[in-house]
Amino acid sequence: MTMRLACLVVFAVCCAQGVCAQVVGRVLVAAGEVTAQRAGKDVALTAGAAIENRDLIRLGEGSNAQIRFNDDSIVALRSKTEFRIDDYAFSGNDDTLSKAFFSLLRGGLRTITGLIGRNDRAKYHVKTQSATVGIRGTSYALVVCRQDCIEDGSVAPDGDYGEVFEGRVSVGNEGGEQEYGADEAFFVANIRTAPKPLLTRPGFLRDRLEARARLQQRAERVEMARADQPRHAAGADAKGPLEQRPGQLEVRPVAGGPGTGTAAIGVTDLRDDSGNVAVLGPGLGAGVSWAAQTQQRADVDGGRGTVIGLDAQTHAFDRFILNVGGMTGDRSQAAILDSGKIEGDGGMIWGRWAPGALITLAGNTFAPPTGVHFLFGNLTPPSALPAPFATTTALQGTIQYDYVGGPRPTDGQGNAGTFLAGTFIVNFLDRTLGGGVEYQAGGITYKLPVPLGTSLVAGSGFVGFGINARNAGSWSCATCNSGTIGSYSVSGLFMGSRAQGLGVTFATLDAQAGRSAGAAAFRCRGTRC
Repeated sequence: MTMRLACLVVFAVCCAQGVCAQVVGRVLVAAGEVTAQRAGKDVALTAGAAIENRDLIRLGEGSNAQIRFNDDSIVALRSKTEFRIDDYAFSGNDDTLSKAFFSLLRGGLRTITGLIGRNDRAKYHVKTQSATVGIRGTSYALVVCRQDCIEDGSVAPDGDYGEVFEGRVSVGNEGGEQEYGADEAFFVANIRTAPKPLLTRPGFLRDRLEARARLQQRAERVEMARADQPRHAAGADAKGPLEQRPGQLEVRPVAGGPGTGTAAIGVTDLRDDSGNVAVLGPGLGAGVSWAAQTQQRADVDGGRGTVIGLDAQTHAFDRFILNVGGMTGDRSQAAILDSGKIEGDGGMIWGRWAPGALITLAGNTFAPPTGVHFLFGNLTPPSALPAPFATTTALQGTIQYDYVGGPRPTDGQGNAGTFLAGTFIVNFLDRTLGGGVEYQAGGITYKLPVPLGTSLVAGSGFVGFGINARNAGSWSCATCNSGTIGSYSVSGLFMGSRAQGLGVTFATLDAQAGRSAGAAAFRCRGTRC
């Protein structure tokens, strides 16, 4: 029985007996003063606390919170926000029984929507005093300004401000209705004035992570000019502590999973624009890989479609959502093994969940025997890629990326192996790459080539690549036959302000060689990145 179905069964039994409230979600992160007005009383909310239908959630000065609803939507609330759950119900599907109606009375939110509203748009909206916001499958930010939003030292005009990160939103009131797409911003003055587009987004809508990245990029350029040498050389220390500077990934060891002596991954400086630890939105990229009975997956995703959940107490990497809910993962108390990192701009954090971790895909939940390999870090903005290479020749435009670390690859029995070799050659002028990985697990050696000329593709806020090959590559072992691999996947995405890092995930499925999965971090060689 899936966790979602189990929740529905418990809810149905409780409601039939009239002894339980309608729990519609849980608090992921609560920092500062976070309360819910419930049945006439104020209830303090902490990480893990239940959210009930009709709750009015209030945040105090300097506070922030994130809530995960039952349909896997996530709402991040900023300081001094009042957010009401008007009517929420989730049957397990986007059907006539499901609905998600909210009101933003004060403050601001940023959200990645879940299953509700994906097929039936009438089942979701957020109301303010000035407008009603609907969705077309999306991620967006919404801020209500009432003489409390500052832009360039001045108080911004009262009204509702918003920005779309992914998909589309509809914004309507008595003055009319407009739709806005990705990277578009809007303003609504009052209930009688039609929404209008904004040519530039206000500063109070900006993501702190982006601002830190810009500061870090400028700081590193100064350092490089002073040193007159490469800031990051190939083969950088893959185990040293990360520097605690703006825009960097800060990692500290915490207790490992059950029954292990290993350190799990902790992150204290990957946050959203409200300062929350559970990260979502622009600036973040992630990759995962696993192989199960009938399929293998090596996926990457970045920007607004990605959510990483960190345990509120230990800050361990606990769950993820990729492709706007297309695939979700839950550590489910499995141990975190082989955790590590590389430092600096373009740094990455990696590890693997031991077998027992859960993946949900197309409504099915299962535990891959390979475990789940992961890596994540700060993305390379798509707009930054051409600039460093525009004046080079085609030959000089090729950049080599060498392996610097990652979790040990695993086979279908959960056996951990060894990464043997890997290199990628990227031509940013042609926007192509080629290379591959070679590794051993369970006594079998796998070679997964990525053909030269494989196209770089721009996703929602990231640049990367992906291939799915059949009857290609090779497997071999000392005491058995060898052959081509039935199917394998290799995917990657670039990290850092100047594409200094490349995170790669890979997985295989073969009738004879079985299953395997892994992840690897690569670093560019030379001085031009």
